[in-house]
Amino acid sequence: MKTKVLIAMLLSLMLVLAACGPTPPTTTTQDPVVQDLGDNVVQLGVIKPFTGLNADQGVVNRHGIELAVDHINERGGIQSLGGAMIEIVWADNESDPDRSRMVAEQMLANNPDIIAVHGAAASAFVIPMLPVFEREHVTFFTAQTSGAITSQGYEWVFAYADQSLGFARAQVGVLAWINETYQTGLSRIGLVYEDSEWGLTNAQAARDLIAQMPGFELVYDQNFAPGAADLTPIVLGLMEADAEVLFPTVYTHDARLLFATMRQFDYEPLIVGGGGGFVLPVFAEELGDLVDGILSVGSHIFDSATIMNNPNLRDIGRQFEDRFGYFMTEQAVGGYAAVYLFAAALEEAGSTDRTAFRDAFRELTITGATPGGALNFDETGWNQNAVAVMGQWQRGPDGRFRTHAVYPPQEATVEFQLTQLLADRLPD
Repeated sequence: MKTKVLIAMLLSLMLVLAACGPTPPTTTTQDPVVQDLGDNVVQLGVIKPFTGLNADQGVVNRHGIELAVDHINERGGIQSLGGAMIEIVWADNESDPDRSRMVAEQMLANNPDIIAVHGAAASAFVIPMLPVFEREHVTFFTAQTSGAITSQGYEWVFAYADQSLGFARAQVGVLAWINETYQTGLSRIGLVYEDSEWGLTNAQAARDLIAQMPGFELVYDQNFAPGAADLTPIVLGLMEADAEVLFPTVYTHDARLLFATMRQFDYEPLIVGGGGGFVLPVFAEELGDLVDGILSVGSHIFDSATIMNNPNLRDIGRQFEDRFGYFMTEQAVGGYAAVYLFAAALEEAGSTDRTAFRDAFRELTITGATPGGALNFDETGWNQNAVAVMGQWQRGPDGRFRTHAVYPPQEATVEFQLTQLLADRLPD
């Protein structure tokens, strides 16, 4: 049933306020309270890391997903399916790329009614699973950034967020904008990244763009195994290379260790993070005031213009924080976006048939929670309208730090904060 009326009905589902709740622990594998959804349900599989090094990624994704599911179900479910309720089938890949494929196979074998699957908090977890969904003719959609996800000719795989090249464009672009706006003259860049699909692809995209930018010089380029015990050699290498700007692509454990090591050696470059560990609340909790002004790119930000200009979505950041006790992170917004798109495709398809759902998903043109406006999936399954957004940690009137959209201009809703580090470089 492909009508604008159905889409409007779907969007109206998002206006309900979420109930408040206590602040959750940083990581948890506990299932939410089981609700009786009745017999008319549609199942979405979700594979995330709820244990292991990336468990914090899984938890914030889960909270965003839960908020979106409640918004839809509390307003009557999927109207084109007679008010069907969305039910999530959860699975934990244990932060292990080698387990991801097996987890995907077990999920589909044990849950034959699953219509589609979303996951999985890191590109390294996504790529091993893709042949499973292609073979089983199950739509898989993700917010992960590696171009390898949509470059292998799969017909059942979709990526709705920007890719690594877009992340690098945001990093290089915001640095050029800072130089132009404030005449800071920053030019010497260091790349530090984990040895994973995500880290390697982000670094390669940044490497290529830096080489094309007059006045920029790549002076340090080093990867390392995720979950490092010591990053002293890398920090000393950055210092020896006199890197003025650092582009780090790491998850939470390594982000904390990297920053702690830089503090130990009084090394203070301009940090323009590649997402991951640099955009999670625990980063601000551990750094305190030191987080103020740090930049990091992301595929989703709760106050990007795309969200704030959508009356059906602009309040989700406040609702999320009221319910879970922390601000709505990149990963949480990405999880919310996944359910939003799942519901929209079901409304369009008017069917639980997997092929009908896949075809409806491919044709979606709604404006969801992903920066860049209306969806436009190309022939590879990538949303080519997606735009990566630069967030900056800023203290709010309540004294709490959150990341806010400051670049590019079309998605920025908060003024860029000139930090002391940059102020010290201003021309007299």
